[in-house]
Amino acid sequence: MDYNLHIFVNSVEFIAKVIDLAKLAPEQVKIVCSTSGDNAEVNQRKLGKGYPIGQPSAPVRKINFYTSTCFEGCDLYDENGVAFIVSDGNKSHTLLDISTLFTQICGRLRDSKYKGEIIHVYSTTKYSREVTLDEFVASTKSVLAEAEQYAADINALPEKSRIKTLSKIPYINEQYVRIEDCRLVVDKNLANMDIVNFKICRHIYRTYVNLTSELQRNGYTITRHTFSEIIEKIESNAAARVTFKELFDEYRRLKTTRPFFSLDNHEELCARIAVKYPLVKQAYDELGTAKVQALKYHVGNIRRELTKQMRLPSEYKIVKMIDTVFPKQTLIPKSKAKTELQRIYDDLGIRHTAKAADLAK
Repeated sequence: MDYNLHIFVNSVEFIAKVIDLAKLAPEQVKIVCSTSGDNAEVNQRKLGKGYPIGQPSAPVRKINFYTSTCFEGCDLYDENGVAFIVSDGNKSHTLLDISTLFTQICGRLRDSKYKGEIIHVYSTTKYSREVTLDEFVASTKSVLAEAEQYAADINALPEKSRIKTLSKIPYINEQYVRIEDCRLVVDKNLANMDIVNFKICRHIYRTYVNLTSELQRNGYTITRHTFSEIIEKIESNAAARVTFKELFDEYRRLKTTRPFFSLDNHEELCARIAVKYPLVKQAYDELGTAKVQALKYHVGNIRRELTKQMRLPSEYKIVKMIDTVFPKQTLIPKSKAKTELQRIYDDLGIRHTAKAADLAK
């Protein structure tokens, strides 16, 4: 490959696992992580003696790993460098706030000809979808208001009574409240941190749609992506309604695009659509995009067109097309039956005037 990978991920364990799974040699990688205090020994033990912890200024390798020690205020130079940000939904410390740390990382590679490309590799979190961000914010504000009222009530006591009361409380059971100089202090920052952490872990990274919306809200343009919104929709909700047009266009996109970088195999994504909606694959393979668009994505018309192209006797085709037109076990007016049957004859190029009696044959 003609580019070098610069992978930003706040997990030494993840780095060690990638090195092990990919069987990377020490000379292929550069690893920059914390060496302060006991971290040097702990992190080196995770990586193994053969993979020394380096400095940001060390020579670039084909694969370069950086933990949060390099997320801010660290300049990296590599004309062929491509930045990767990895967010593991199962490790909250690898999830980044889009408006702050994510943006900081994007500016680390100073001179790369690929600096317009940021590859965000992530997995969604598995938290319950029962509590929305708005509900959590409202609940947190309510708890904070109760804490402020509780602190105000205690602090309003005469000093001797307040000191005596606080001395009898073994521990403060109110969120965001602590004792300081014989008074109760409410820490609003803790409440704000709870909201930010919830937003990052349980909202932004919960679904692909949430993540892309947050990226776009912060000024990022998503020019290429490999994940399929349609697949997420149909696999996360069995009752989800998707149109044939949505399915076909997504199938075509996956078939005809090859992203700059992808962890997902487009053919596998196509196969997942085809298993659940076989008509999509059949229409794409046998009719092609232009024909499907000309038929205005109409499922009935597409089925008729596919039947016409079968190398089978006309009688069989007529039966197949009748099945797609007439609802079963339903009375159909004679005039409508003749009209639809005539249309089938015309579609198949059969020179014959339709009669209601033909349906009995």
